[in-house]
Amino acid sequence: MDIRLAREISESECDNLIDAINAYESLTERGAFNLVIRGYSNIKMMLHAFSNAEQFGGNFRRLNRDILKESLISELTNWLAARRLYLENERNLILSQYSDASGEMDEFRQATSAAFDSREGYRFLYNLRDYVQHCGLPPGSLHVSGSTEKRRVVLTLDKSRLLTARFNWSKHAKTLLLSWPAAIPLLPLMDEAMDGYARIEERMLRINLRRCIQLAPLLLQSLRSFDHSGGAPALFKFSSTPLGADSVNIATRGIPAISELGKVISAASTEDAFESLRVTEVEPPPKMPSDGGRSSAVLTALFGANDPSRATEAINVILQRDGKVDFLISDLVNTSALLTHMLSQILGASSYSLLGKIGPDSNNQ
Repeated sequence: MDIRLAREISESECDNLIDAINAYESLTERGAFNLVIRGYSNIKMMLHAFSNAEQFGGNFRRLNRDILKESLISELTNWLAARRLYLENERNLILSQYSDASGEMDEFRQATSAAFDSREGYRFLYNLRDYVQHCGLPPGSLHVSGSTEKRRVVLTLDKSRLLTARFNWSKHAKTLLLSWPAAIPLLPLMDEAMDGYARIEERMLRINLRRCIQLAPLLLQSLRSFDHSGGAPALFKFSSTPLGADSVNIATRGIPAISELGKVISAASTEDAFESLRVTEVEPPPKMPSDGGRSSAVLTALFGANDPSRATEAINVILQRDGKVDFLISDLVNTSALLTHMLSQILGASSYSLLGKIGPDSNNQ
């Protein structure tokens, strides 16, 4: 890359600007919380896919349940770890920017206490993470119930194995365990816990937004002090290396765009800065008139059994049941549109440019 030095700044000014950048990124880059959401969503979508496969032809019975259960338990373990990581990250963030006796730490503690006190799922799963650390993966099973048309696949935890493990459950968690059935449905507990984490996250965003509003003007002032048209503004630190005077280390830190910082500062003048910055969902891709269940069943059969013949069986069952191919084609179009839309969001490319890479002339494009 080409570096054009716009102006030199003191080390103290550099540190202040880095603090301001950190404040902005703590608001916009929510990696730990995104891991919590991803694990939760993965478990919900996997269970829905298994139930759906069962609805269209009973394919779930021919899948390897042990592998499916291990996949779900693995996702649960990842989610429990991400949940702990998230809480520790947010606590340490407040400690680094404020103090243990600050009002911001009081807000964080109030939010976590409210989630713990008001939601059984939050309380139990909070302790289940400690169980996993000391005793291994949580004991779970897959339960299939309902008729073919209304099949349900439920992931449950084994109450007896949890109670007989060499683990000292907290008073709160043990009270819940003793009152629950032998097979404890997991998803309702996760639903409750996620509601608690969503409320904690909103409180953290409000705390981070206040700090960002306070420090954003410093970044704006620095950006407007020099011409950075045609390039990406950034801070640079140069230091020599043990290899000699002609060799240097370059540490760089990108600065947010003026337009993005302006949004934060503009929000400060509104009645509720947080609500004014709340992002709406990206507009979904267009859909054909079907629900997507058929294509999901075919792909679940393919991936679950790792056998193309299982997918063919699922297709034949669907065609026999529907009496025509229209609904299956509609579902496959929906699935293709959704995946293309998701990939375009990830890559930052238009759906048309991705579709242009597919076809007999794609190698010449």
